[in-house]
Amino acid sequence: MFNKIVVVEPVYIKKEGLEELKKYCKEMKVFKTEAKSNEEKIKRIKDADCILVSHKTIIDKEVLDNCPNLKFIHLCCSYYGPQFCKTDIQHATQKGIKFAYLQEYGDNGVIEYTIASVINLQHGIYGKKWRKEVNDLTAIKVGILGLGDLGTKIAKAFNFFGTQVYYYSKTRKKELENKNLIYKPLDELLKTVDVLSINLNRDVCLIGGDKLKIFGNDKIIVNTSIGQCYEVSSLKKWLKHKDNFYVCDNSNINNNLDLPNYENVICLDRDSGVTKETLERATEQIINNIKTNCK
Repeated sequence: MFNKIVVVEPVYIKKEGLEELKKYCKEMKVFKTEAKSNEEKIKRIKDADCILVSHKTIIDKEVLDNCPNLKFIHLCCSYYGPQFCKTDIQHATQKGIKFAYLQEYGDNGVIEYTIASVINLQHGIYGKKWRKEVNDLTAIKVGILGLGDLGTKIAKAFNFFGTQVYYYSKTRKKELENKNLIYKPLDELLKTVDVLSINLNRDVCLIGGDKLKIFGNDKIIVNTSIGQCYEVSSLKKWLKHKDNFYVCDNSNINNNLDLPNYENVICLDRDSGVTKETLERATEQIINNIKTNCK
């Protein structure tokens, strides 16, 4: 058993899951607000040997060095590598602290939100309509920016509807390419497609400078990445053209709180991947990981 589990802030886990976690520790403390400073984080987790954190809170070297009992960190979010993680995983590993993370727990919701958003704009549902004539999905070209697990699933979902899909990824995935999924360099992809689905690692900015000028107008961007993958001034300039639409969720608005006020911006007030089933999958994974690592 762990001596003390601390849920540092609100994370994806059901109430029943929190009760289940009590079986694997002598003591558990759950915080319902984010910690605003390192001092507050250290105060919360100083005597814990296991913590649960979301993608929001920074657990840096200072925090880790002041929590000598810490043995296990559960990232209640996806993990794209140490360079994209707000927890200093490299320093934690050097200190012998193990970690786990959630995998493919919210993909279904993101895929559905992406497809639904494009269809809604095509048909003018909810009062916002993309083009004068309504086209079905076979008539548009979609570009996938970032062909990881999620980007691949979104590409396959559009393919199911008969959509021609192109992709750009830092690492080319030749084994996935076929007549319905074609690789193009970034600028060429932007010139080609009508809809851009952005599925990048956290805070990877590829949409800056003249990229949106290359992309052009009468287009749709659906951004479900975490963090900021665009240059703010470029995006706002692009949005001045009322035939452009930007679709996102609250995981990539950051401090640009005025973006949802644009009439051609559709912003979900939560993470698009969050569903009842997402919470159930996250809870199951967290419990299994804690159970495995408390031995």
